[in-house]
Amino acid sequence: MPCWERTLPGSDSVLESIKDREFAYLLSGTRLKILQNISKQNIGSIHLENMNQGDVVELPRWIAEILTALGMAESQEESFASEVFKAVNREKMAGETQIAALRSDFYLKVRRHLAFSNEISNLKPSLTGELERTKTLIYDLVALRLRKILLIASALSPPNDIKEKLTPEEYQIFDTVYGILQSWRRAVMEGN
Repeated sequence: MPCWERTLPGSDSVLESIKDREFAYLLSGTRLKILQNISKQNIGSIHLENMNQGDVVELPRWIAEILTALGMAESQEESFASEVFKAVNREKMAGETQIAALRSDFYLKVRRHLAFSNEISNLKPSLTGELERTKTLIYDLVALRLRKILLIASALSPPNDIKEKLTPEEYQIFDTVYGILQSWRRAVMEGN
């Protein structure tokens, strides 16, 4: 079995961590503009009051995704495509050995965007091109940041502010790689 198909130690904990954080992210609030009248609804333990066209409301993200997909509301947050574009530009401007800060929920947004974009492209095929461009930018950003994270992890002493600049997922990667490299250095340098 090739090494890239093997499960690495700790990779399950990374996935579990992402899933736990994604669950909390879906429960967090986001602002929506209501595009058509919505009558009072009870969805599980969530009670929605009447909402009128033009109202701006805050709802849990999972409900916002459903209302957006149904064309009943639109997000009042910055477009994700714009956020990704800005993040790629900041990363490129930071240089080869510096890493730009990312919001801690960035990769959670990526996961939701990629899952949601498949549904949206089926409902609105005209958006497929924009969704594909955003997906390409995401892959570029991930590759760029991973290269920098590995470079910084291989340093004898990483910057003091590294934890603030990385997302929790990235820091987990950094911390694991840094620990492995430090152990290897000790083993080589100490002859043990």
